[in-house]
Amino acid sequence: MSTSLKDRTVLVVGRGSGIARAVSDAALAEGARVVAAGRDRAALQESYGDSEVTVATVDLTDEGSIKALAAEVGAVDHVVSTASARARGLVSELEPEAIVRSFHTKVVGPIMLAKHFAPTMPAGGSFVLFSGVAALEPDPGYLGVAATNGAVNRRRPNCSPGSPRAIRRDASAPPRTWPTRSSSP
Repeated sequence: MSTSLKDRTVLVVGRGSGIARAVSDAALAEGARVVAAGRDRAALQESYGDSEVTVATVDLTDEGSIKALAAEVGAVDHVVSTASARARGLVSELEPEAIVRSFHTKVVGPIMLAKHFAPTMPAGGSFVLFSGVAALEPDPGYLGVAATNGAVNRRRPNCSPGSPRAIRRDASAPPRTWPTRSSSP
C-alpha cells in the first residue's frame, strides 16, 4: 500500500484557514487533488483563490448537504474534518443550542461524512478527525468544547464500521496554539 498522495483526492472540511489550510497546502505539495468544503463558499474561494484547490459547500449539521457533497465530489481517497462550532462559555452562560450545534458539527457531521464517502473510498483511504486538547485539559469556559472533542476522541475506532475495505480512522488533538485564560503573564 502506497502512502503517497500523488494523484489521490483529499477532501478537507473546515474554514480554509489554520489547520484546514495547512492540510490542504501539504496535500497539494504531495501531488493530491484537494477539495475544500465548508459552510461559507465565498470565504473558501477567497482563502483558496490562489491555489489549485477546488471549493465546495457543505453544512455538517445537514445530512442532505453532506449527501449532495458526496454526489458532487464523487469518490475520495481521504477525508479530513477540521470543522467546529465551538460552544464556549461558562456553564451558567451556555445555551443548549450552541452545544447541539457544536456536537452536530464535530461529531454527527463526520459520522455522516463516513456514511456517504466510505462506500466509494478505496482500500487504504482514511478519515482524519480533529479533536483538541480541550478534551483532556479543559479551561474554564470550554466545557462544551471539551465534551464535543471528547466525543471525537472516543468515537475514532469506529468511524466507518461495516466497511469491507481497509479504511484507516484517526483523531488528532493538536496542542494549544494560544495562551490559556489561566496562564500567568
